[in-house]
Amino acid sequence: MRRPGSPVRGRVLAAAGLALAACASEKPAIKTSSSPRPPAWMAKAPASGESLYFTGGKEGAGSLDEGKASAVESARSQAAQYIGVEISAEHRDVMSTEEAENMARDTVRSRANAMLRSAEVADVYYEKISREVGAGTVDRYDVWVLLKLPRAEVEKERQRQAQEAQQAAAAAAARFREGRALEAQGDLIGALVRYRDALAKTKDLAGATPTGDRELATASALAQKAQDAATAARSKARRAIVVAPDWVAGAVAQALARQGFTAQMPAGAGESAALAQAKAQGTPWVIVVHATTTPGGKVFAQVAATAALDVRALDARSGAVVASTQKQAKGVGRTPEAAQQAAVSEAGLGAGNEVAAALVAKENAGP
Repeated sequence: MRRPGSPVRGRVLAAAGLALAACASEKPAIKTSSSPRPPAWMAKAPASGESLYFTGGKEGAGSLDEGKASAVESARSQAAQYIGVEISAEHRDVMSTEEAENMARDTVRSRANAMLRSAEVADVYYEKISREVGAGTVDRYDVWVLLKLPRAEVEKERQRQAQEAQQAAAAAAARFREGRALEAQGDLIGALVRYRDALAKTKDLAGATPTGDRELATASALAQKAQDAATAARSKARRAIVVAPDWVAGAVAQALARQGFTAQMPAGAGESAALAQAKAQGTPWVIVVHATTTPGGKVFAQVAATAALDVRALDARSGAVVASTQKQAKGVGRTPEAAQQAAVSEAGLGAGNEVAAALVAKENAGP
């Protein structure tokens, strides 16, 4: 007696049969090309004494024009990389405003177009792959182009870029020297701004770019010196003398330390003495704190207190107020003294944070 077949096995066999039938009915893709065989330049670009050649390609384009345009852009990008200028529709220089960003992008594009104005498409090769889909046909194009650039134009552009790079390096060296002079005069903030500017100017320069400076002959040497000088100047610029009552000075100094400031707290010093001391030792800031506390009522089993601070940050060289804040806070404790200290600590930390942030902002903005 024959046993009935498995239902699962029957379904698998049926699916396999359908797949075989589909494969048997599917027609192969048809490929046509613009020439009987691919040109030799697809494997290796031609060499010429008068011209430079660059190739670019695009696979799977929806039309021949689309494929050619993308392939030309690819070849131009390779040419630009060789010459030293990046060209891309997505290129961006991040700046402070959207308008400035758009202007920078437009400048890059117009400069790229001017640089490659003499480029010409020397040859095009494409392959069209056609597939039947339903009742219609879908075509895809693989396109390659050969771009030709006069060597004289390329060398002219490279020389222009080299000259521009040397001018930028010389300007960076000049800014570094200005920073040194200002630091010698005690203007740490002005010096720091110029060191950072010099560092920014060398960021995109080749390391071997000459600066025209005897001691800092190349862009890489200048960048290292500017980085070291900026680090040292920043450390010097974040020093302050804090004039405050003993019971609040610690909280203010703690907040300053979180922003990288080093604070001195001379005992019994007044504002005038602190300014004289800061000038003598080259400390840029004097922070003066006036504080008062007021007892409060009971809070359950504890007592409350209020602290009010008036804080001013002075430029030690001129005595001018460069930042100020007023801060009030409440605190509770088991004793009136503990409550007052809690209020003072909270107010001191808040005021110190605000003054430190203001000084860092001034440091970043420059004099």
